Amino acid sequence: MPLLKNKNKEDNKDDKGDRKEDRRDFKLSKIQEITAKSYAVAAKRKWLFFLIAALIVGYIVVSSAGVGSGIVEKVKSFFI
Repeated sequence: MPLLKNKNKEDNKDDKGDRKEDRRDFKLSKIQEITAKSYAVAAKRKWLFFLIAALIVGYIVVSSAGVGSGIVEKVKSFFI
């Protein structure tokens, strides 16, 4: 029972081709995963921006003594 197999040169070429294809597939899948992650982060930041903008607008409306100050005073009483 031999410990080392004698491989033909053709087998080595096939192995190299398979390894190249595996590396290429791995790199492409890694790029796709990074792209998907960046899209997910961008979507999260978009909703975070909308939330912060809504809070700022709400604060300006509540803190100003403009139109509808009676309603605004009731709302302020909940937070203060």
